[in-house]
Amino acid sequence: MSIVNDLIEKLVEKNGIDLSGTFTVSVVPGGITVKGHAFTVVIDRPSKEIFRADTDINMQLSVGELVIPLPQIK
Repeated sequence: MSIVNDLIEKLVEKNGIDLSGTFTVSVVPGGITVKGHAFTVVIDRPSKEIFRADTDINMQLSVGELVIPLPQIK
């Protein structure tokens, strides 16, 4: 296992994560865009807040070529 996997496993095992927000996925020429806002709170089991993040989301995913296989008609 990697260090990141171990960290996430321990974080989820001993803490609760409250994730809320909104985002929009749009299809654009050449790919998709994702825009929105996310609010995250990590809570220790005795209900103690240990981390808070309030972030904007703005990303674009480009797809070079999309291939859709078609069945052979005989």
